Amino acid sequence: MPFVLVDKVNAQVFAFSRDGLLLGAAPVLLGLARGDIAPPGIGDRPLSAIAPEERITPSGRFVASTGENLTGKSILWIDYAGALSLHPVVTARPADRRLQRLTTPTSEDNRISYGCVNVPAAFYEDIIVPAFRDTAGIVYILPEYISIAEVFPGV
Repeated sequence: MPFVLVDKVNAQVFAFSRDGLLLGAAPVLLGLARGDIAPPGIGDRPLSAIAPEERITPSGRFVASTGENLTGKSILWIDYAGALSLHPVVTARPADRRLQRLTTPTSEDNRISYGCVNVPAAFYEDIIVPAFRDTAGIVYILPEYISIAEVFPGV
């Protein structure tokens, strides 16, 4: 299966083919709040009901597949029940400076989403969509605070 590795500490994503070959890497935008565990029931709440400290990109291993969001746009569902996805960067609010945040040399300003993983549009279209076309894959999101062994037992 194809797989994706999200490094939250360095705000980077790496995509691999089902043969383990690196397909590409890119900077990412992540949840505003630092942490490794999403609040219970987060996927059932409207965005307006998610407090800033709850906007966490959770760590773990997820079986992912492409689909659509509520507006019909293509996304990679990482955790459907948790409303967690990987998708092209959202640029609807210019004040967020999301495209600029992706290009800075530090990962310190890459925290802005509600928890989803935002990637450059070209990376999504050229790497993610072809890799996950007609198949499921795995998304590994590395922890920030919890040990690797807690998130990925047996490692």
